Amino acid sequence: MPGSLHIPEDELIQYALGTLKDTQLGTMTAHISMCNPCRAELGKIQVELAGFAAVQPLTDLPEGARERFLSKLSTDAATEARIIRAQNRSRFYIATKSFQNWLESPLPLKILSGALAAAVAFLAWDDVSHIHQIRQTQPEINRLQRDTADLAELKNFLHGSNVQEVTLHPKPLLNKEPEGKALYSATTGRLVFTASNLPSVQPGKAYELWILPASGKPPIPAGTFTPDMQGNAAVVFPQIPPDVQAGGFGVTVENAEGSAVPTSPIILSGQ
Repeated sequence: MPGSLHIPEDELIQYALGTLKDTQLGTMTAHISMCNPCRAELGKIQVELAGFAAVQPLTDLPEGARERFLSKLSTDAATEARIIRAQNRSRFYIATKSFQNWLESPLPLKILSGALAAAVAFLAWDDVSHIHQIRQTQPEINRLQRDTADLAELKNFLHGSNVQEVTLHPKPLLNKEPEGKALYSATTGRLVFTASNLPSVQPGKAYELWILPASGKPPIPAGTFTPDMQGNAAVVFPQIPPDVQAGGFGVTVENAEGSAVPTSPIILSGQ
């Protein structure tokens, strides 16, 4: 058996017949006790030998054979007891049996179950973290979508075929005086107004744009504004009711919070 993993068949046959020396017997017994393939092969050999013995004719035992057999059994039993004691004292054997017992206990299953539960918990936490990050960015995404929709609507309005364009001039008309332009759609109630060369207003005051309905109803306020340092200003999409046919537009100076009715004089007007 030296240098090999399993016991050769001829040695297993000798082992089954009991013809091995004591030194070989101890080594092979220790190997067979821990090697499943060798133990299974030995069982097959013992069955075959038993079958062979069953068909052989009975003969008288030689003189003294019974005594030698009983003595051999006693010696084999003592040898096996010594092997068992040596195994029990072997660190490798003790470690092997301890590991086998540990695998057969519920503890490994608990450890594996705990590891699996920890992995599932980590994956769940990772998913929750990504969901939280997505929720934090959702308001910004919504704002960008609204801005994109507003820009698309402004583009469609400026290129629309039913937009009314009016140029506003001061009264009386003077050269290089303030000027305003209004783009208005009565169908949608959308209005874009731009002005240039406007003088600055006093603190607490602002310009206010007015729609003059064609029906002769009172003017409708369309938003307040203050010019920049170059005298430029704009009003884009103020809150005004739809379907108001405009007869003209006007600009007055009002309080910064706006007014319900225009205050004279009218700075700019047009129709």
